[in-house]
Amino acid sequence: MVIRCARPRTATRRALALVAACLSAVGCRAADPAALGEAPTAVVTSEFEARAAWDEFEGALRRYYAYLEREDLDVDALLARARAAALTADDAGALRRTLRLTTYAFTDPHLLVGPLDDSDPNVWPTSGDLAVSLAGDAFVVADVRAGSAADAAGVRPGWWVEEVDGRPIDEAAAALLALVPAPTARQRAYAATLAVNGRRSGGRALTLRPDGGPSRALSLANPRDLAREVAARPPLEVRVVDGVGVIRLHNSLGRLDTIQAFDAAVERCRDLDALVLDLRDTPSGGNSDVARAVIGHFVTEARPYQVHEVPAVERRTSVPRRFVELVAPRTPHFSGRVAVLGGRWTGSMGEGLVIGLHAAAGARTFCSDMGDLLGALHTFPLAASGAVLELGAEALFHVDGTPREAYVADVPLRSADRDAAGGDPALAAALEWLGAPR
Repeated sequence: MVIRCARPRTATRRALALVAACLSAVGCRAADPAALGEAPTAVVTSEFEARAAWDEFEGALRRYYAYLEREDLDVDALLARARAAALTADDAGALRRTLRLTTYAFTDPHLLVGPLDDSDPNVWPTSGDLAVSLAGDAFVVADVRAGSAADAAGVRPGWWVEEVDGRPIDEAAAALLALVPAPTARQRAYAATLAVNGRRSGGRALTLRPDGGPSRALSLANPRDLAREVAARPPLEVRVVDGVGVIRLHNSLGRLDTIQAFDAAVERCRDLDALVLDLRDTPSGGNSDVARAVIGHFVTEARPYQVHEVPAVERRTSVPRRFVELVAPRTPHFSGRVAVLGGRWTGSMGEGLVIGLHAAAGARTFCSDMGDLLGALHTFPLAASGAVLELGAEALFHVDGTPREAYVADVPLRSADRDAAGGDPALAAALEWLGAPR
């Protein structure tokens, strides 16, 4: 549940250096043998060997991935097909492409294999501005990221997606699910979301159709441009709307300066009766130091805010490891009513903050489906392929036992960033609730 690291861009030596660098940053965690069980064994070869590279990947995935047991996916069959494809790879680059196709089948944005190429799909949700869902057999826009190129072009939830770069959307999605013979609706929607957000280099040509209207051909900027812009912003902004404080965090949950900035924001709002915490712009997640700093302003005693489970320990020892994380009070304390906003661009630790504020502080939540970045992120170098595997090694839960990815808000929304008319549905719903009599 940490901020996504910069993707590794070279072979083994630099991939290993990246992991070391991540350890010194606030975002990434390398595998901790004491916490996860037996550490992965790096297979170091002087020449590329597809079998050794695949075995290293599959071994780490099976040993450490907290979400391997699935009801919606035959994991053994998938890995058998992927292994057969991987063994035909004649270099590390081809092998890594097969590994990435394998990860898409899990519909988990936290499950990634780097280094990425310019031809790979953008990293969702950090570098994305459109979310896609299925309505029957049609692909439709589920939400549009506020302030994005798609938002500026007038794209709205409910529009039908027809083509991406001249290719029918169903074909573009199917290409990312080449290892899945009969993809589920969830897999198809996930692949379509990756497709409409383009590749890591260049713009996008999309053909979309408003419900009941003619098709529109749009040329949109790469969502990575917005990701870079957001990364350069201050950690948060604070304003007062109709007597309600609104604090919006800008993808800064992995920045230590966010703690001081949030302290100052709460101080500014401490005399108000109500506060909105807007977490809809936190797609990359962050770390629990920042999360605990945020929640601490809304509790008066130590309170549980999330539950961790580490399947790797039980797989190795047969003994479950499950623990509750607490948050402690911090000053200044805010005693008024609190609303929390979440949406498709609320990822990882952003999702953890939503459930944590609900559990520990009694905040009322206003959210659509969120990013569904599964678990707490750990990184593993894959020396045989010069890659780095990122995966959720710790499953995370609301304190009531609900898996984080299955949490449903107090006020569930179809879309959170934009509605069909271009309005702000989550903020409007929160302000309406906060303005109602107690």
